[in-house]
Amino acid sequence: MHDKLTKKKGYGSFFSNVNYESEVFSNSKNSFKPVNRKLFYSGRHAIKYIIETIKLNTKINTFWIPEYYCQHVTSWLRKNYKNIETYRVNPLDKSHIIKPDNFVSENDVVLINNFWGISHCFLETSKKNVFIIEDHSHGWLSKSCVDSNADFCFASLRKSVPVPLAGIAWIPNGEKLPEIDLKPSAFFSEIWNNIILGMKKKQEFEESISINENLKNDFLQLVYNAENMMHSNYDLVKIDRKHEKLIELYLNNDYLSFKERNFEIMVDLLKDNSVFELVDRKSTPFGLTLHFKSFDKLNHFKNYLISKDIYPSLLWPENKSGYGYFINIHIDYRYTDEDIKFITGIINNYTDR
Repeated sequence: MHDKLTKKKGYGSFFSNVNYESEVFSNSKNSFKPVNRKLFYSGRHAIKYIIETIKLNTKINTFWIPEYYCQHVTSWLRKNYKNIETYRVNPLDKSHIIKPDNFVSENDVVLINNFWGISHCFLETSKKNVFIIEDHSHGWLSKSCVDSNADFCFASLRKSVPVPLAGIAWIPNGEKLPEIDLKPSAFFSEIWNNIILGMKKKQEFEESISINENLKNDFLQLVYNAENMMHSNYDLVKIDRKHEKLIELYLNNDYLSFKERNFEIMVDLLKDNSVFELVDRKSTPFGLTLHFKSFDKLNHFKNYLISKDIYPSLLWPENKSGYGYFINIHIDYRYTDEDIKFITGIINNYTDR
């Protein structure tokens, strides 16, 4: 692995290979590592592990998930559990209060999503024997994540931490998660190896002088195929010890500090645009998240960014249209002040005409 990050031939998309001891992380040490945390290959494994441990002593009545949620995770969970129902949420309001009393019964499970890492995850309930699980995949190291009072928490770490695969589960009060039997990890070890190869090829692509389209196609295909393999596997597997140790080393870094600094620079420069709105101007544990009322306008903006070598992520456009449409622009440790100014300038120059 190389210790220094180089100028990228594009902005966004998945992480390229970088050493956890890279110079870029030298002044950003993380102090939040949940007691008795359990690591997995994915956030999906983490949530399934939590559900299965609840089932050890409780017959779950209904498993409630947000009506607006990642379509891939929703589909995956529905393949595993037939008792899933959805409840209304408000991804635009970080102070939105979830009121489970309006829909839950005894022995229900409610999954609360920390939208874009800015949700306060407010909850009002008088019901007993209801299990609350928080998803901090978009808010790793956010205040709601660190100070959670939920019964259980989990996160997919790949959105914040530059490792091939990673998920985490923990109980906020520090208790240890019960042990259950897990299957061997050979299948996911193969996925891990394919993604790390893709990350290394992307690193090679970024560090080369010329633009090698064949190399670019190689790393994109490797990661695309690995993602598809994960979508169609529902086993709960034990993470390989060497992969677990590596993830632990990467967790020593504070990835949020880079986003906070870059967000501050970006918000100061960002101009208002009638086509979209900034979800929040004060904090961003995730990235620069924008909201559109029209999918066509979101798609036009996405294609504009891609034409400028900026690769955003669409946040679940297959959900019900009443929520609008969200897009995220990456502003993590990979980008310097100049990179952030460049990206902001591209956004400011956008017009839907």
